[in-house]
Amino acid sequence: MPGTPIPWTFKTWIANFKGVNLPIGDLADDIMSDPDFPEVDSFNAIHDYLYEKASHPNVMETFILAWNFYQASK
Repeated sequence: MPGTPIPWTFKTWIANFKGVNLPIGDLADDIMSDPDFPEVDSFNAIHDYLYEKASHPNVMETFILAWNFYQASK
């Protein structure tokens, strides 16, 4: 139905990139294997969580790019 919002969260959206041989795929793999990853659909909550957990600085850059793509897909 046109105009109906897609019931995605960032976590369900990024799951589509699992196994992709790109940084977004690596991020998706990490998120989907993390039982503590936030279920909320909030840039700030996810950003803060990843900032605490990220072992590589590129994770934050990849997240921000992925978030922007996610927002554009809504």
